[in-house]
Amino acid sequence: MFIALTMGKLLHGFGLVAYGLVLILCLHEDQVHCYAKVDISSSCDLFQGTWVYDNSTYPLYDTPSCPFIETEFDCQKNGRPDNQYLKYRWQPDGCALPRFNGQDLLGRLKGKKLLFVGDSLSLNQWQSLTCMLHAAVPQNNYTITRKGGLSTFFMPDYDVSVLLSRNAFLVDLVRTEAGMVLRLDSITNGNDWKGYDMLIFNTWHWWLHKGSRQPWDYIESGVQILKDMDRLAAFKEGLTTWSKWVDSNVDANNTKVFFQGISPAHYNGKEWDDPNSATCSGQTQPVTGRTYPAGSPPAATVVNDVLTAMSSPVTLLDITLLSQLRKDGHPSMYGNGGRTGNDCSHWCLAGVPDTWNQLFYATLVTNQLHCYAKVLATSCDLFHGSWVLIKAIHSTTPPAALSLRKSLTAKTMDGQTIGISNIDGSLTLVHCQVQIQWSGPVEEVKGEEDTIRRGLSKPQPMAITNMHVAFCSAPTQLCLNKESRHLCDYDVSIMLSRNAFLVDLVDTKEGRVLKLDSIENGNTWKGYDMLIFNTWHWWLHKGSKQPWDYIEVRGKIVKDMDRLAAFKEGLTTWSKWVDSNVDAANTKVFFQGISPTHYITSDSLNYRKGVSHTHTTDAMRVRT
Repeated sequence: MFIALTMGKLLHGFGLVAYGLVLILCLHEDQVHCYAKVDISSSCDLFQGTWVYDNSTYPLYDTPSCPFIETEFDCQKNGRPDNQYLKYRWQPDGCALPRFNGQDLLGRLKGKKLLFVGDSLSLNQWQSLTCMLHAAVPQNNYTITRKGGLSTFFMPDYDVSVLLSRNAFLVDLVRTEAGMVLRLDSITNGNDWKGYDMLIFNTWHWWLHKGSRQPWDYIESGVQILKDMDRLAAFKEGLTTWSKWVDSNVDANNTKVFFQGISPAHYNGKEWDDPNSATCSGQTQPVTGRTYPAGSPPAATVVNDVLTAMSSPVTLLDITLLSQLRKDGHPSMYGNGGRTGNDCSHWCLAGVPDTWNQLFYATLVTNQLHCYAKVLATSCDLFHGSWVLIKAIHSTTPPAALSLRKSLTAKTMDGQTIGISNIDGSLTLVHCQVQIQWSGPVEEVKGEEDTIRRGLSKPQPMAITNMHVAFCSAPTQLCLNKESRHLCDYDVSIMLSRNAFLVDLVDTKEGRVLKLDSIENGNTWKGYDMLIFNTWHWWLHKGSKQPWDYIEVRGKIVKDMDRLAAFKEGLTTWSKWVDSNVDAANTKVFFQGISPTHYITSDSLNYRKGVSHTHTTDAMRVRT
């Protein structure tokens, strides 16, 4: 990947690290449509929306391409005659659900272990995710092993393990002399859930089973042994026991916990206002609209109540409504039972569980900003906030932005460490928090050609490369060439093109002319994965620092003109060049924005008078 910057000369040292961090945030956010200036409303809930027919990009994978798919989920192979159910895409209200990127997810999960714990609906989701990951890198090796109730999908090239532990109730089901006892207050197998990076729990369907399908003879609740009890009350008691286990045993710093939510069944057509349909059999289209006539199941309320009362952070994958709308997504007679069966509980693959995993992926992407559905801030804007003082110097927390930052003094950066001589500045945003996984940016650009083109300072790419070298988990070779940095281990190049105005500055017989309507060097900006532009400061220079003698604008040669008007004219020319020459499908374009100077301060800012930042050691304590 090549990242190119088109820049003039302004900033040095620590302030440049801030720009690098903002760039990294933008790279992450762009995948999830959750950053400032992007079309996502304050009320965007990924789990509220409607299904839209998408014949061009769905399904996300072909079932025959997943050689290990369970027979019970392979509805097409089992003879299902229709295939429209494969081609529906979930469209949240007010925002876009990021398309699943299996290679990106594998990069995020590299070296990690993810465990699904639950019943056959967890099997459904586990099977879906393993097929989606395999489809992303079909040439990569994988292994699947099964031992007892534990299934393990392992991809050695990424050192990623996705496991499934079959456990229908989460609480204990034990054999006694009296028979099988469901112990609502006991989890003795919880040690099997420890040591994982991510846990995805699920339980509900088996709590409803009765007669020959009921796996227990008695329920133990507290000191009472009962033949039966209200199933919803039993479910709440068991789920509360699970929640206490999570609160007591899971370190949120090391393990992310998810709850799958309630997956609905479709055995009663009256629930979707179709009394003529007894079950899901023969259904070929989703329920239209954004609501389900029968409303939310009581179990979903129990889940919300229990999760709300927990002290540990648990992300709810609130799949209930979107799955209720998909009465067409079940195997029906095209599951394990064949013509004699009618499965309206599980889901065909490819199908609805793929969307569950899209939502899981979306929460992972946006979790870095703590602004995903259910935890979505009212207006998460990365560029509005305030600087906070962190007294302990910490090399892994460089500053998040330059806005309001006046102190630019920093320790010399040697490519291995980053720190500030007096404080470690980090940006606290008004409505959300920022967390960065520093190995991520390099992994994301591995093997591509990013070129950042800016118009700011020569040390800028060094600031970015310093961040990469300092925070890569493995040793990284840095190959240095004039005005370019290449991370050899990752095939990443970060390049700089010095260009103060973006438009042409040419030598003529009369002198140097700034041509506001001309960009002849634009071909040198082509062929890159990323372009980061900047221009402004040199438009203000006068006297001996003014690099041009004349300005050419719309066929006229002038000695001078209003500088802001000239800047707008030149920037408009640049914008037309981008519109005409950049393919957005192949190249991301960024504009750095206006970097401020601090040569004048005022009592109106409640700050001491001065003419420069020479002796300034703290940041402004305002947000405006």
